[in-house]
Amino acid sequence: MSRAWDRPSDDVELLHCFQVLDRPELPAWVLTVGANLEPGELEDLSVRLNEGSAGLVRLGDDLFGWRPEPQSLPEPWGARARLVTRRIGEGLLTTLDTACGLLGHPVRGFDYRVDTPVPAPVRFSEPSQATAWLRRHLPVSLATVRAGGRAGLRSLATVLTARLWVCAPTDVSRQWAVDLAEAGTQAAVDDRRPRDLAGLLRLSARWFAAAGDFPTAEAHGVREWVLWKELDDATGMIDTLWRRAHVYRAAGRGNRELDCYQRLLSLYRQSDDRFGLAHTQVARGVALAGVGRARDAAEQLREAARAVGELDSPGAASPGELASVLETLGRALWNLGVFGAARRQFSAALRQLVDVDEQAAQRIRVLLAHPEGHSLPGR
Repeated sequence: MSRAWDRPSDDVELLHCFQVLDRPELPAWVLTVGANLEPGELEDLSVRLNEGSAGLVRLGDDLFGWRPEPQSLPEPWGARARLVTRRIGEGLLTTLDTACGLLGHPVRGFDYRVDTPVPAPVRFSEPSQATAWLRRHLPVSLATVRAGGRAGLRSLATVLTARLWVCAPTDVSRQWAVDLAEAGTQAAVDDRRPRDLAGLLRLSARWFAAAGDFPTAEAHGVREWVLWKELDDATGMIDTLWRRAHVYRAAGRGNRELDCYQRLLSLYRQSDDRFGLAHTQVARGVALAGVGRARDAAEQLREAARAVGELDSPGAASPGELASVLETLGRALWNLGVFGAARRQFSAALRQLVDVDEQAAQRIRVLLAHPEGHSLPGR
């Protein structure tokens, strides 16, 4: 049963929704969550409103405004404004978790426990519905991240940013993405959590790369690398360098890609990671061929073949990982015209995949059956 309309406290919390988000119009779910209303209570209230008077006014089927425009909250915000911000942020977080799960994009490394009950959480029946909702609510989502930072709810602002990077479409406004990056990273900086900051930069670099904005992806990747280096985290540095190498390849900057592989070789040697070394040597050989250095590529790939052939220690890599490297090596050798060595790599990859991944094994069988002297078939 709906609780009684309690003026003026509920009016104040509805007003705070507009003030903390600094938005002239808000969807019904934000007001319901922010003012802690029960399902349907906002609708019951709107029926009793005189749309020409001061206070809450309906602007559309699911959209409300506040008239006259509210004044800004004093700094620092009071307890009630922070509470409203936390409710909205946790309500959005619950919805984003649902959307990310439905879209098949789980978020790792950014945990948060929702302490406040979320009335009438948003539900989606299919991925396209989740994507459409995300598009429609990008401005409110960004405003919520900003509000979390201003309210001192930095951890909440950080986890919201992480989920938005994971599930937001990549064809939206670049300015929105730039503003999200600024708000989210500032929250992590203020919270003094360098690992969370590095994680946000990892996610934002991926988002900008997927959106085709390689310069911004590079800038975020470089900043992430510096953080992992300051933390002396070899795993973080290695992961960052692989992703930066892929960005440079997509951007056609082969020489910068090669720089990443050179650093990776050094890191893998320091940790005596034989699979990592072999994997990097293969990638470096492919990159050398891509920048027209065929002779250097052939020499690097021969060295890589020896390194891969010596990977006999148990647990050095999973069968799938090793097979992927062998296949990449075989394709690179084939494209250089070294057909015999390429077939040997394909055969070795097939041995790894038998009884493990039949679909991948069949792809290798096709490569082995392909006549020499013809162009290598694509995946």
